[in-house]
Amino acid sequence: TSTIPPSIFKPANLTAVLFGMNKLTGSLSGSMFQEASNLVYLYLNANDLGGTLDDFSQTEGLPSLKKLRLEYNSFSGTIPKLEFPSLELFYAYNNSLLTSGLDNLSSSIALKKLKLSNCSLAEELPTTLGSLTSLEVLHLNGNQLTGTVPSEFQQLTELEELRLDANDLAGAVPFEVCNLRNSQLSTFVSDCGGEWSGVACSCCTECGT
Repeated sequence: TSTIPPSIFKPANLTAVLFGMNKLTGSLSGSMFQEASNLVYLYLNANDLGGTLDDFSQTEGLPSLKKLRLEYNSFSGTIPKLEFPSLELFYAYNNSLLTSGLDNLSSSIALKKLKLSNCSLAEELPTTLGSLTSLEVLHLNGNQLTGTVPSEFQQLTELEELRLDANDLAGAVPFEVCNLRNSQLSTFVSDCGGEWSGVACSCCTECGT
């Protein structure tokens, strides 16, 4: 068990920090990364990290960051706006204390893979996620999301996987969103069967039960 030593991020040619599946503790601060301008991969998944992500998200030291893995930790509070212009992958699933902030991700337009399953997101599914037009994978299952599937999701023409099951969504999936099944979308799971029967979906590949 140890904290992350800030000196790790000092080398100017550092491109990857792969610290997944350890017993790291503490929180993430923006000051750790002020000199990590060439960092592309930051994997801190499956540790004992906690606190909020607010300070970390505001750092200007990560312009090259493409892949950020924080899943299986204990981060809490709101998902902040991520000021990382190159970010293509953000995994923070199984952080049961993350409660809101999906709308803050709408400016991360380079995102291709977003997994936030099994957190405690208790908010309306935002229409603004439809602006993430490069998304290929979107997993939001296992939360407490409410509302309906937004018609704005029709803009996600690169989407291959969409998981919205095990939430509190309701209503019918818009026809325009179902049309994505005619392009790249091969996996679409929602609460359309069994005890999770709040969604009417004629195009889902699987219904959560």
